Amino acid sequence: MLKTPLLALGALAAALSFTTIASAQSSAPSITVNGAKPDAAQYEPAPDDSNPPISDKDIYCPPAIEPILPGDYYACEARAAYGHDNGPKMIDMLQESAYWANKDAQYSLGLAFFNGDIPEVPQNRPLGLAWLALSAERKKSEYQLAYAEARSKSTPEEVRQALVLWRQMRTKYGDSVAAPRAIRRFNHAIEPIDEAAKDGGIVYIHGYAPSPQSAFAVANKLHEQASNDFDDIHGQVVVGKPEWLQAQPATTNGPQASGSSQQP
Repeated sequence: MLKTPLLALGALAAALSFTTIASAQSSAPSITVNGAKPDAAQYEPAPDDSNPPISDKDIYCPPAIEPILPGDYYACEARAAYGHDNGPKMIDMLQESAYWANKDAQYSLGLAFFNGDIPEVPQNRPLGLAWLALSAERKKSEYQLAYAEARSKSTPEEVRQALVLWRQMRTKYGDSVAAPRAIRRFNHAIEPIDEAAKDGGIVYIHGYAPSPQSAFAVANKLHEQASNDFDDIHGQVVVGKPEWLQAQPATTNGPQASGSSQQP
């Protein structure tokens, strides 16, 4: 049986600490590199063993992350919208996340449309099957099993319609297009943080942490998240920590186009 979107959304942006940082308003700049320390008292501490995670209704997704890892930022916004029972906004945010190569978002869209169990979001089984096919190109067993099960439950006409949609959607959301787009965005945004880390500076990303942090620590964390997001892209060598950051030889291979042929 296909998982419900509720279970699928539970995994969205779960690895990012900013998904459970309490919301706060401030006039502080979004990202400050080697800047003055802002007032940390206005921020709530990130949850730990003594401070349990807050509910989806209280999730705060700092906009300062959007220029760096937009796929994760919009997935976080989708999860927050789901917590507020706002199905249409959830779908909009999932589509934004999917544009930035987030396969969890594409998987969740597939389940939402195929199952038709999100309030105010009409069921569309061919569209759901097309989204599931797109998610399955990442070769993750959960995605592929969900796609196979959905296809087995689809009529020949639904499969035909899904194939037409998939051919259109892959030119915008397929890994061969969306992944290089997301990787270029990350590489551009991380550059000043990497430079600050190289010089032993500090970085403040509004909402990401309660106070300025070592640029080295921030760069490490963001590179690790990018690796989690992109390292399983079929046929691509993607982002990696600079040699000076990881104390290991850096790869010399650049991104390559994906050759996936998954289709409805």
